[in-house]
Amino acid sequence: MVSSDGTGAVVVIGYDPPLVRACVGRGLRTIMVRDVRAHLRGGAVPLPAETEEVVVEDITDVGDVWAGLTRLLGDDLHAGVCGIVTFDEFAVSTVAALTSLLNLPGVSPAHSVLMRDKHLQKQAVLAAGLPAARSRVVVPGSELVSTPFPGPCVVKPVAGGGTTATEVVRTESAYQALLERLAASATSPFVVEDLIDVRQEWIVDGVVQDGAVVFSSVGRYAEPCLSYTTDTEPLCIYRADGTGEEERCEQARAFAGKALQALSYEDGVFHMELLLDRDSDTFCFGECAGRVGGGLIQEAVLVKHGFSLAGAAVDVCLGEPVRPAGPADDRCVASTSLHLPRGTIVKLPNPERFAATDGVHEVRVSALLGANDVPEVRSTAHWQGMCLVSAGSLAELEDRMDAVRRAFAEQSLVAPTFGTGVQQRAFMAEYEDAWRWLL
Repeated sequence: MVSSDGTGAVVVIGYDPPLVRACVGRGLRTIMVRDVRAHLRGGAVPLPAETEEVVVEDITDVGDVWAGLTRLLGDDLHAGVCGIVTFDEFAVSTVAALTSLLNLPGVSPAHSVLMRDKHLQKQAVLAAGLPAARSRVVVPGSELVSTPFPGPCVVKPVAGGGTTATEVVRTESAYQALLERLAASATSPFVVEDLIDVRQEWIVDGVVQDGAVVFSSVGRYAEPCLSYTTDTEPLCIYRADGTGEEERCEQARAFAGKALQALSYEDGVFHMELLLDRDSDTFCFGECAGRVGGGLIQEAVLVKHGFSLAGAAVDVCLGEPVRPAGPADDRCVASTSLHLPRGTIVKLPNPERFAATDGVHEVRVSALLGANDVPEVRSTAHWQGMCLVSAGSLAELEDRMDAVRRAFAEQSLVAPTFGTGVQQRAFMAEYEDAWRWLL
């Protein structure tokens, strides 16, 4: 029932290979809890053979997770579990409840909700005197809770993740039409936030322990996230430290420290988004999550700073001091999304083909063969692949990302399922060899 050092098992809620590897690498008994859909879907990155898996209906349900662990460990979870950790946005409060029940290190349930609820966290930040968009909660289709059009605004789930179901609304007619559409399909209350004129969107990724920020890495998006929901440009995230933007990085770090205090977030990893206001040229609070950023952010931090956010999360969940970062790399580091057109994917590239490419640290393919039905409104989680690259200059970095995006598209094959018969026959004629191989 215990790991090799006799301290018990670490429970990882949700699928996150770096987090699992960080536990297994320390000789800890590692239990990963996934729901049925995630278990059947598998994962793009293999897990260590030592990983034990518990499958439950809902990883956000405390009762489901407790029952799953009891099936594996028996009735005395206090003796069998030494730490619980997650990088899953929707399980942050679940972990807080479980660690509270088992008297383990972690964020309290009262403070964990501030890292999930978009309205509550902005209220806390505004109360501390920090700039942020005003927000209101609306239940689409409800006469009990209604919000008149506040002017140009952003509408999104009150406790969502990324930019899923997030839309910018600029007119009253568009606002009413959106609320009517949401009334027929919404499963969550929504938050309506004033629209900030954003010049740039920055991020701070780091770790807090005992109320102090013990590590942070600053980055920025090529374009604000809301632009990504409507444009066709790929999502790009640059690490900003050591790239000539030191003053802005220090401003971001100072703002993040004050915001974390306002949120009463004292132990754990965090991913904070800051909006650089076009008029004032100062930062406003965007959002903050009690987990790592999506995509390849934690891998980018490891390349740039030699620091494992996953390892730090394990330290915090065990109540141990966070291990220090290694020397920062002077290369420029960025990650970018990889996209394929709408249709049926019949061939995908092998990520290992990119491994020998200079400056390409990782290429992750998330797409599977079959339908690729691009949604009308994209989110920052919508991509078919992601790559992490480094280079000696920003110009070289851009060229390298372009090359990977091009190679990814060229080594894939997408049939125009949603096209006309003429288009489909033209595709078959052009790729005759590929179709012969498939048949």
